[in-house]
Amino acid sequence: MAKEYERKTKESKPVVAICYDFDKTLTPDDMQAQGFIQSVDCDVSSFWEESNGLAEQNDMDQNLAYMYTMKQKSEGAVLFTKKKLTEYGASIKLFPGVEEWFERIRLYAFEKGVIVEHYIISSGLKEMIEGTKVSKSFEKIYASSFYYNEKDVAVWLRSVPLVRAGKSKQNGKISQIVNECTATINPLGISEKKM
Repeated sequence: MAKEYERKTKESKPVVAICYDFDKTLTPDDMQAQGFIQSVDCDVSSFWEESNGLAEQNDMDQNLAYMYTMKQKSEGAVLFTKKKLTEYGASIKLFPGVEEWFERIRLYAFEKGVIVEHYIISSGLKEMIEGTKVSKSFEKIYASSFYYNEKDVAVWLRSVPLVRAGKSKQNGKISQIVNECTATINPLGISEKKM
């Protein structure tokens, strides 16, 4: 017998989850291109060329390829710690209105008798997102991450299965199609469809 769907509630109010990508949704550029890539003395386009080339040549997941490239480029150049990645996150520029958006929507929904929860589902780095001004606005951040040793140094790559399932690629095609056909809603409420 199939179990019937049961609507989630808190404080006897319905709960609505709003999920966001991060790069080029809440911020105009990739998070890695807003400080990290420059800190390892690399050109942004060259970094992505190398990372994407690594993925293509090795039939590798693009998320893991960029994370590996970050780790390799940092060797001997910068500390590659959770703390340092969080500091890079603090310098990420957000689209105008993003900082106020989450609380504004929460209050509006509350007035209508609904609880809104905000979530991030991103192939970007959890550590960088946690360093942003808006990180406390999210119930949970589902994003790629590193495994750190006892000295806080990134030693291994890990990616969130939820992100990989939704944003994975078949030779880069699915990821490209998902990103190109996503409807973008900016914080000012203007909808724009990219095709």
